[in-house]
Amino acid sequence: MRKLIVMETRATDETWPTKKIEETQSELYAYLADFVPERWGYSKHAIMGPAGKLLGIVAASKFGGNADSYVGYIANVHDQQSMKHLTLSGMESLKSAVSNLIELRKEMSERAFLKILSSVDYGVYYLKVKEISERSEAKKAGNEKA
Repeated sequence: MRKLIVMETRATDETWPTKKIEETQSELYAYLADFVPERWGYSKHAIMGPAGKLLGIVAASKFGGNADSYVGYIANVHDQQSMKHLTLSGMESLKSAVSNLIELRKEMSERAFLKILSSVDYGVYYLKVKEISERSEAKKAGNEKA
């Protein structure tokens, strides 16, 4: 017979940083305005573009706490995958989002940070899908009037 494993639950004092998460989502969404893929697709991976890749490398802590390295890496990915070059405002939005993510990583536990990354991921995805749906509806409405 196997030994019983007793789990201990610990109360944490962490509060969910809703404002910072929403700010990060809006910054990544603003960055994605510069991203025009070479081939259009409607999968989550295609819609998120380099922003999805950013969240993965931040989760893995590929460059530690160096925001410039993350921005440089994503700028390189952006130039390889996008028909439109990264603008200065897009780069500022990207840097602001990365800085927020690095701050959150320092403030939160690993488990909470991974939940936050998932929240940011699906929040940005929602904003992009909403934008795509609104454009599609506007295009349909324009065709029906003609």
